[in-house]
Amino acid sequence: MDISLSQLKSTSLIILRRYHVVIYALIVAGSLGFAVLSLNNIVGTSAESDGYVSSTNNTQFDTRTIQRINELKSREQNNGSIDLSGGRSNPFVE
Repeated sequence: MDISLSQLKSTSLIILRRYHVVIYALIVAGSLGFAVLSLNNIVGTSAESDGYVSSTNNTQFDTRTIQRINELKSREQNNGSIDLSGGRSNPFVE
């Protein structure tokens, strides 16, 4: 059995022409799978604690913001004094 370079080349081109869609789909699916697994690994390792403890313990709220939240009115406290009679004027009306 004598295998020449030209015969090997023609055989590989026939296989490539016949299965090029399948080969392309496998390469794309494999690449996407690798990307997903790599990102999953990165997210998993970044979520682990390596013993770092923050030196600041800032748990105080901004008092100005708390006052603004307390000044907000609820739906029941709203007196409904909004006047919508002015509204927009129609520019196409003569």
